[in-house]
Amino acid sequence: MEGQLCAKVDISVKKPPAASPLSFIALLKVHRELLVSRIRNTQCLIDNLIKNDYFSTEDAEIVVQFPTQADKVRKILDLVQSKGEEVSEYFIYVLQKVSDAYYELQPWLDEIGYKPSENICSKPVVNTDPVSRYCQKLRYELGRDSKFVTSYAQREEMLLDEIYSNSIMELVSFTNESLGQVGQLEALFDDTFGLINEDGETVYVYGDAGIGKSILLQKIQSLWARKELDIGAKFFFCFRCRMFSFFKEDEAICLKDLLFKYNCYPDQDPTEVFHHILQFPHTVLFTFDGFDEIYSNFDLSSVPEICSPNEPIHPLALLVSLLKGKLLKGSKKILTARTGTEIQRNIIKKKVLLRGFSSNNLKEYTAMFFKDERQQTLVLNHLEANPNLCSLCSVPLFCWIIFKCYEHFHSMFDSHELPDSSVTLTDVFLLMIEVHMNRSVKTSLLKNNIRSQAEMFKSRKDTLLALGRMAYKGMENSFFIFEQEEVSSMNISGEDLQLGFLRTVKGYSGCSSQATYEFLHVTLQSFFTALFLVIEEKVGAKELLEFFNECSFLETAQPTCLRIPWLKKQLAGEDPFQNKEHFNFTNMFLCGLLSGSKQKLFSHLVSPAVLKRKRKTLITYLGESMKSHLKGFTRSRLKSYNQVQVQPNFVWMLRCLYETQSEKVGKLAARRMHANYIKLSYCNAYSADCSAISFVVHHFQKRLALDLDNNNINDYGIKQLLPCFSKLAVIR
Repeated sequence: MEGQLCAKVDISVKKPPAASPLSFIALLKVHRELLVSRIRNTQCLIDNLIKNDYFSTEDAEIVVQFPTQADKVRKILDLVQSKGEEVSEYFIYVLQKVSDAYYELQPWLDEIGYKPSENICSKPVVNTDPVSRYCQKLRYELGRDSKFVTSYAQREEMLLDEIYSNSIMELVSFTNESLGQVGQLEALFDDTFGLINEDGETVYVYGDAGIGKSILLQKIQSLWARKELDIGAKFFFCFRCRMFSFFKEDEAICLKDLLFKYNCYPDQDPTEVFHHILQFPHTVLFTFDGFDEIYSNFDLSSVPEICSPNEPIHPLALLVSLLKGKLLKGSKKILTARTGTEIQRNIIKKKVLLRGFSSNNLKEYTAMFFKDERQQTLVLNHLEANPNLCSLCSVPLFCWIIFKCYEHFHSMFDSHELPDSSVTLTDVFLLMIEVHMNRSVKTSLLKNNIRSQAEMFKSRKDTLLALGRMAYKGMENSFFIFEQEEVSSMNISGEDLQLGFLRTVKGYSGCSSQATYEFLHVTLQSFFTALFLVIEEKVGAKELLEFFNECSFLETAQPTCLRIPWLKKQLAGEDPFQNKEHFNFTNMFLCGLLSGSKQKLFSHLVSPAVLKRKRKTLITYLGESMKSHLKGFTRSRLKSYNQVQVQPNFVWMLRCLYETQSEKVGKLAARRMHANYIKLSYCNAYSADCSAISFVVHHFQKRLALDLDNNNINDYGIKQLLPCFSKLAVIR
């Protein structure tokens, strides 16, 4: 494949008009200047000619005396031709066999149609070229390092080929206008497609945390190592940008040390290998992963821009010089960072936005993750039934977390069916938090990190409280954007920011140069708000139940969520289009975090007495509010039935009850509904809500009728209702 690197080089072979093929001596004479200009290494030729007794030591000494590489090649050609046809053919045979060293001549060999004779094929050829041997070592080491993916929770290793799935890569302009999607990875390096700055040197790939930037680079690395990435790269150097934060301010290294000491060191003649890299920078590919992870007090303005590859300087200055093209101009570079990271336009060649999984990508990933087709169908149906989970699955990290939840429950229950008490959204988010925190844990050399969920949460309690407090303050005012000052005032450290729960966004305060942040997903802010309400011991009953009241509408409207009279706020002038969903999610997560199954986990974070008090407050409220919540709904007396037409937010109430997984709450809700015909039509219920419906219906003492017309319920939803069919007289 590397032989294709010179496809752009115009090598024309002018065959003489003679009908018979040229002899090998004649071939070397006709193409003498081409060979002189394309042969970069003479030592490998000399070594093999000596090994097969075609050259004597005196011949080798004569060649070495010439000062320039071109003169050495000319002398070798003179000696080879003087020794006859067999030696001349063997010379060409070496060029063919050691393709890594003589890759620029491979098209010429193809064009002359060279096929070695039987006699020459029996002669050994040994690659002694330090450059090509270094390339082989690079491929071996990078191939080995990219073969496995350490899972996000750092508890298992998976084969890259068994876990990697394509995602949406969109080329964009400097103003983020779409320029088309990237189909093949080679297109990232194709200057005819998506180029926005012809003077730039770097392909800038960005996206949210967990969107797949690092694994994309690992895939590129793996393809290059297997010679399956046809982009003209002979050398590949990969760096994690965070390493540049660990150098001291007074440290200085040269480019040669950066490449070899922090990647792969040549076994032979590093000087010659480095000289080759300097001569042919277009054959070098760099990847720099996580530019946003560089945290250093080093002042780049304190040192001049460097253009000399031999002068020692601070590693950060080296990095910047590489990205700008001051060093190794013409080399290929990919730089990744999270959305919102500011990168100088003058270094950007292309800008690529990672958007995560499309619906087709998700199906492909599901098929890779779950080998059993029944499990694949089950999971895809469940995601289709639950738009909240499905939207999270567009982010590869979240998708992996959710799939691990499914896998966990499949293994627990030894079944292809999800159990009735299956994965709640609270379970998914708790695992998500654990995964992100696990990624930050330092591990010993060659040792995996094994830590229980309770231990992990306990060790990062201060971080959880700080993030939760900021989420809560924002939720109180429906703020989703946080200035740097707010982040700092909450004692959220740089290390906390690296966990990936927050992402930077473009500032909303005019020309402010300070960073602005938001939670990775609005539901994540709701989760941290609920988490704060649980683990902050000073939170009282009023604050605990605050967001249930936020879901109320104007007095003239029917109440559509659980209301607390003594928390009622003045709603005059309220924005009628305000989205209340973030409050609903907060309430739902609060119910899940205070459920009985989570008490053991949170007993490590908050005193049992406080936890018991909060749980009692919530359960008492849920039970008592059900009756008043249903009072305002339209009721009808039918033959044998007392019908109630509920409102759409009744579904949110059911979701909250389901998250508690409390038998007591389920029985209280069923007893206080005072109806035996529940009309849930036009309530925007999804199939996943059938689990919550079944949870409450299961606790009814008498049989009832259930109307689910005009909702988004498929066969999966009907399956979730099966456990409560014995309680139903009618279902629509």
